[in-house]
Amino acid sequence: MRGQGRLLEVAVIVLAIAARGAAAFILRNHEVPRSTYEHGEIAANLLAGRGFSIRFLGADGPTSQQAPVYPVVVAAAYAIGGVETPRSLLIVELAQCLLGGLLAWGVMSLAGAIAPERRGMAVAAGLVAAMHPTLVYAATHVQVAGLGATLLVWTLALGYRTGSSGRTRDAAQAGILLALLALTDPILSLAALGIAWAVFQGQRRILSAVRLLTVTFAVALAGIAPWVLRNARVHGEFVPIKSTFGYAFWQGNCSLSEGTDKVRRASVEGILRRGASGTSLGEWNRALWAARHEAGYIDDIALTTDDRDRLGRLSEPERSRVLFRRAIAELAADTWRYPRLSLRRLGYFVLFDETNPKSRSMVYRIPHVALTLLAATGLVFAGRSTRKRLAPTIAVAVAVTVFHALTIVSARFHIPVEPLMAVWGAALFGQRPAGPKSGPKATPNALTAGPHHVERVGVKDRFVGAELGDRGGVKLALGPGLEERQ
Repeated sequence: MRGQGRLLEVAVIVLAIAARGAAAFILRNHEVPRSTYEHGEIAANLLAGRGFSIRFLGADGPTSQQAPVYPVVVAAAYAIGGVETPRSLLIVELAQCLLGGLLAWGVMSLAGAIAPERRGMAVAAGLVAAMHPTLVYAATHVQVAGLGATLLVWTLALGYRTGSSGRTRDAAQAGILLALLALTDPILSLAALGIAWAVFQGQRRILSAVRLLTVTFAVALAGIAPWVLRNARVHGEFVPIKSTFGYAFWQGNCSLSEGTDKVRRASVEGILRRGASGTSLGEWNRALWAARHEAGYIDDIALTTDDRDRLGRLSEPERSRVLFRRAIAELAADTWRYPRLSLRRLGYFVLFDETNPKSRSMVYRIPHVALTLLAATGLVFAGRSTRKRLAPTIAVAVAVTVFHALTIVSARFHIPVEPLMAVWGAALFGQRPAGPKSGPKATPNALTAGPHHVERVGVKDRFVGAELGDRGGVKLALGPGLEERQ
């Protein structure tokens, strides 16, 4: 049975890679122009010898607008296939197809760490992560969300393993992954909450849990320290990882914003209608890209040329602070605007982002609702013990949700939560059937029960019987005067 379970897990991993590979070649997103955004620009500058830099808010120069890991990945693909060529973008996508297999494996490892006695739960969770359309589609984009999701599930899996094993080595490995996660998407460093909960849950002694978490967080801080020192040298001040919290808050809360970084334009509707009448997935996908480019960003309508000129004369962190203060002033003019925007963003995050043309498609909405219902049902019927073990993952998902509801939201921000939802939904599977609540106990089988279970088995004529011998052995009585020790 153990070998069969391993075979199923390998099959799920292969299925995840194959599904993403098929999507990459059917949708052909590597041929879409203007599809790499900030990651592509930073990657191109790295290869051109200009360092980690970008043109951002009126100035061109060294930046902390993005975390470092993903642009470096894109730069590696550019070094092989050329800057922003279809070939290099296909390299990125194919690498992300392999990453999809690693994601499915991580989801199964996380589910196995949560409920090791329920192998069916792990395989079911991996299968959902392998085939969920949003996760498959994300692999066809030059987008950090897929890497962030993969690192998140593996970081949490190692957090659970640390709590179960109590080993310093596992704690250090969890710290390494937490650092990589933070340097990929700083918001997902909220996983530290889940790690801490899982370790305290697994360790009976508080001092042991504190020791393990000290190792984890010390290693994580050591991992991000070089980037923080680089930021201090480049910007002349402390910048944890990214410099753009104030900018992102302004995008989601300025007077023209609907809670996201996108603009709702009437012209987008016509593009979407034409795409819906297409005869192939490729045509539908091209229409979504056209609608996405048409929608644009809130910056396009909320920042004037004068704004960009003034901002360009400031340091990058100061630009972000100026926009943050502007957003706060505009929110103060309408007391209830911020609560309304936060509730709207919560709805966008849990259900659908109405400003994003891609998330308005039924191809997105139907699987999204299905996964949400599956996750909710799994949590309801998981049983108290399993639900308690799932609590660290729930805490991380809630923290990520609240952060985005209070600042800014986008459909891509939901992607790292979806593998966790796959684990919750899989709690419906692999449950052991409950035994009878009352009635006589079944007689144990002398050939299969352990010695501590066998008391006496026999028949009325005493021809065949069994009893415990010395040192826990089983004495078989084959008849009067005939005995054999096993």
